[in-house]
Amino acid sequence: MMYVFICPKCAKTRMVSLQRQLSCSACGRSMANCEIDFTDWIRLDESQRQKMIYVYSHTEDKNLCFFRPMPVYNRWERNYFC
Repeated sequence: MMYVFICPKCAKTRMVSLQRQLSCSACGRSMANCEIDFTDWIRLDESQRQKMIYVYSHTEDKNLCFFRPMPVYNRWERNYFC
């Protein structure tokens, strides 16, 4: 599953699948985990994405999540059938 991260300082976005914490490649600051899923992100048009980036870049750090929790998989998703 892909996740979207947004830098609150320089507004750079990045899509990753395995990393739980991410630092910005442009400014080096920790990137915030976007609350919407990657599939929802790609369905947004450019103006909606810019609004989302604006919100994240103008929000206080205490209100942002910089650590993406690991997804919970059940035994069927892991192909474990015991």
